[in-house]
Parts: sequence; structure tokens; C-alpha cells
Amino acid sequence: MCYQVVERYSVCRCLYYKHAIDPCAVYGQSGHGVQEKTVLVGYACATHSSQRPEMTYGAGVLPDSGYESDAYPLH
Repeated sequence: MCYQVVERYSVCRCLYYKHAIDPCAVYGQSGHGVQEKTVLVGYACATHSSQRPEMTYGAGVLPDSGYESDAYPLH
């Protein structure tokens, strides 16, 4: 089975990045499909992040996937 990893923003599900297909031995043969695997990243895209999400969740608490977050600093 061939796989393609697609990264989407966790809230709005807009496309962040579509990776190349990881082909298997029967890639390209008739009737063989590619299974898409979705990975959620970040919070929301630039278009949707301007909608003040803290109003939706209240009390200034936002759900966080852990990506690009200060919750776990690298230093």
C-alpha cells in the first residue's frame, strides 16, 4: 500500500504541507491507490487564526497540539 502524509492545521484543517508519495512495490499499477495519512500541526492557518479563537474556548485557554509551542522549550 502506498502512503502520502498530509499535514493539516489542527483547528481549521487547512493544508499545511503535502509530502511526496511513499511508493510500494505495486505503485502505478491499475487499481492501486494511495492512502492518505493526516497529521495535525499547529493551531490554525493565517486566514483562520485572525478570528480570535480564545473567544471560542474562553478564559484565554487554547488547545495546543504541542507543535511550535513554548509549552516544551528546547533549551
